[in-house]
Amino acid sequence: MKLVVCSEGDKAGQNIKDVLLSFSTFEERRAGEFKLYISDEFYIAETKERLICADYIDQKLAKYVDFEEILFASRHSSKDGRKIFTVHVSGNVGTADFGGRPYSLAKPSPHTMKNYVLALKDRMDRKPEFEFTMEVTHHGPSEISKPSAFYEIGSTEEEWKDREAAEIVAESIVEAIKSEKRDWNVAVGVGGTHYAPRQTEIILSTTFTFGHNFAKYTFEHLNTQFLVKAVKLSEAEYIIIDEKSVNSAVKGMVNEAAEIAGVEVLKSKKVKREFKLLP
Repeated sequence: MKLVVCSEGDKAGQNIKDVLLSFSTFEERRAGEFKLYISDEFYIAETKERLICADYIDQKLAKYVDFEEILFASRHSSKDGRKIFTVHVSGNVGTADFGGRPYSLAKPSPHTMKNYVLALKDRMDRKPEFEFTMEVTHHGPSEISKPSAFYEIGSTEEEWKDREAAEIVAESIVEAIKSEKRDWNVAVGVGGTHYAPRQTEIILSTTFTFGHNFAKYTFEHLNTQFLVKAVKLSEAEYIIIDEKSVNSAVKGMVNEAAEIAGVEVLKSKKVKREFKLLP
């Protein structure tokens, strides 16, 4: 069973939750600090905590309900105010400025992320002013041992409260929860900007999905051992590099980590050319 988690103070998370509750019959119950909604298909948990600060929430919730994966329904904030749907895994490379701990990573759920993205892709024409983009690994919670990822609406209160945007996300979440498709190629991504344009293209149009992704701005903190840890947590078989933003030193580190972890290194242009999704 999968568990959707939202925060009481998160307008986008609440909007998505309200739509999810309209899809089925849920039993509502109080469990310690949480409000739980139980159905035959999935569970919803509501917390007072900000999601980025919800370290160990999987262990806390496991006292009350049995689940194998978390989908964090959340808002996305940015100064540019762009209208976007985003998905990413949580964790921190260097400092922990927005929840979690430094050099700590949550365990990803790459297959559910992929199934969600494809479900979302089929619905994007309903909100043509929105775009989809992945984000790199950033912010807390980092202390999550169950597979998890963030599913977000951005980037201002107008979008967080948009009912149709929440319907698109909620429908895509349910489709991903129900999907049993898990034969995707899993990679860790290295390079690019915060919104990971190469990785976004790859998850939309190839047989690949991602666990953790590390932007160019993290390279000063990234090291071989940490990259190996990310590969293992992601249960990845590949490391994909954005060759336009990876210098020789980083390539050397990636190759060393790949050898230790026993995975293959691929350039993003090769992945886009040779691993296209069949129609």
